[in-house]
This record gives sequence, structure tokens and C-alpha cells, in this order.
Amino acid sequence: MRRNLASIPSSRLGGEALIIEVFTDPNAALDRCEDMQFDLLVSDYRMPEMSGVEFLARSIASHPNTPRVIVSGFADRDAIIAAINEAQLTRFIEKPWVDAELQRIVVAILTSQGGRIAGKFAAEASAQRERDRLEQESPGITEVDWNPDGSISIDPD
Repeated sequence: MRRNLASIPSSRLGGEALIIEVFTDPNAALDRCEDMQFDLLVSDYRMPEMSGVEFLARSIASHPNTPRVIVSGFADRDAIIAAINEAQLTRFIEKPWVDAELQRIVVAILTSQGGRIAGKFAAEASAQRERDRLEQESPGITEVDWNPDGSISIDPD
């Protein structure tokens, strides 16, 4: 399921809309992680079929550098420390949370990954400006014809 989280202004994330995919089945979420690279993974601590710690630990294989957050009303210190270590958590959020605080945390994580997310948005915008400039100078220059083997077809005409 995909949702656009309109409550976080896109201007806070470099002008990009925040798209959230929500899963009620952790196995389906892990399958989706094989197909899509996510910028942030958030899980509840207690879930049916597997714990949030197990889910996030298993996600490391497909998303080794993606920040992981766990949410729980269960505040056992030893369990939290084990979760942080096993699932390589970026953050633990205690239930019940305040929506504004959760939004602040999500934005902070997405924009603080060494500037990774904010830098990605800036790089994409910069690349688009450069493509637009090149197209204006030499129309058609950014169009590429790919051969079936992945090579580029260069046609002087």
C-alpha cells in the first residue's frame, strides 16, 4: 500500500513528496525490500509472525545502509539495547508518540544521513538543470538510443 504523507511539507525534504509504503505482513514488506530501495524503514516492536527486531535485522541484507527505526510501548532497557545492536537501529521511538515529534524525527533522519537524502534530492535537481541546459544548447543531445545488449547506439545522422 502506498501513501503520500501530506502532513510533512515537501519543502522540508528538498521539495520531494514523501511516499510511504505500509505493510501489515512483515514477509510482504521484506519481499518489497528486495524490489525497492527505501530511504527509511520503520517497524513496530511487536508484530504477528515476527518481531520488529527480526524484521529490521533481516532487512539489513537488502538495505545495509538504510536507517532503521523501531516503535514500541515496551520499554525494557535490555530489550531496547538488544534491538539496537541486533537490528542496527538508528532510533527507538516510544509509544504513544506525538505526531509532530515523529514527523520531526523522520525529517531529521532523512536529511541527516550525512546529507545523503538531502544530497540525493539536490543532486537530482542539479542533474535535471544540467540536462535542461544541454537540451537548450543542443536539442536532442540528452536522448540516448540503447541497443539490446546495453550499449549505446551512436548514429551520426
